[in-house]
Amino acid sequence: MDILNALTVDVEDWYHVCAVGDYLPTEKWGEYENRVNKNSRKILDLLRKYDTRVTFFVLGYVAEKNPDLVRMFRDGGHEIATHGYLHQRLIDITPAEFEADLGRSLDAIGNAADCEIIGYRAPEWTVVRETAWAWDILIENGFKYDSSVVSLTMMGDRAFPRFPFVVRTGGGSIIEFPASTMRCLWEGFPYTGGLPLRMSPFWFTVEGMKKTNRMGYPSLVYMHPWEFDDDPPKTRLPLGRRFMHDYLIKSVPSKIEGLLERFRFGPIKEVLKAHLDSGRRRNDAT
Repeated sequence: MDILNALTVDVEDWYHVCAVGDYLPTEKWGEYENRVNKNSRKILDLLRKYDTRVTFFVLGYVAEKNPDLVRMFRDGGHEIATHGYLHQRLIDITPAEFEADLGRSLDAIGNAADCEIIGYRAPEWTVVRETAWAWDILIENGFKYDSSVVSLTMMGDRAFPRFPFVVRTGGGSIIEFPASTMRCLWEGFPYTGGLPLRMSPFWFTVEGMKKTNRMGYPSLVYMHPWEFDDDPPKTRLPLGRRFMHDYLIKSVPSKIEGLLERFRFGPIKEVLKAHLDSGRRRNDAT
C-alpha cells in the first residue's frame, strides 16, 4: 500500500533545550548566536531536492526573531503549525500558562506569515494523562490536530494508541497523531526522530516504517534544524541532557535523505486527510 507518511520539523534553535533553565536561561536567549536560519535552509534545500512538503512546528520565539524564515516555509508550500512560544514542557506549567504561551506563539507566527494554523506539538511530547487538559484548550482555540503524545512509559503513556486517534472531550474533538513507536514485548520503542532515530540502525527505521505502512497506517518522522548543524556550539548541559541533544547528531541528515528516497511524505494535515479518507473507503467497501 502506497501510504503517505508525515515528515515534520520542530523549528527551534540550539539553545532551546527543555528543563535546563540554570544553564540556558530564557533571559539570555537574545545573547546567543542565531543558527536556526542557516540550518533550516539546509532542510528546505533537501526538501526541494525531493519535491516534498512537510509540517514545520515553529516555536513562537523563533518566528518573532526570524519572520522571513517563517515566510520561506509558507512560500515553499509547507504547512506551518505551532510548537508553543518558550519551548516549555506541559508538565512544568499550568493550564493558564499553557494557554498564554499558545496565544503568544500564534500571535508571533501570525505576524510573521498570515496563514491558518490548525496543529500543535508540545515540547518533549508532554501531553500525558496529567496534562490531558491541553486537548480542551486546543479545541477551544480552534485546533484540528495535535501531535504531542507517545506510547512510551518513560516519556508519555504506554496506554496511548500508537496510531492516529480521535480525542473527544466535553468541548469537542481533536485528532491526535502520536510519535511513531513499535511494540517490543510490552513496551513502545520510538525510532523515527530525535535520539531514537539517531541511535537506531537505518535499516531498523526503514523496516519499522514499512511494517506500519503495511498495517495501513502512516508513520511520523521528526527532526530539528540543530541536527543539521555542521559545527554545533559546545553547550554546558547536565550529562543526560547533553547526551540526548548531541549524541550521533551528524547521522541525521543522511538518515532523513535516505527516508526521502524510500517513502512518500507530506504535511500532517494532508496525511491525516488521506488516512481518514482511506478508512472511509475501506468502510464503504465492507
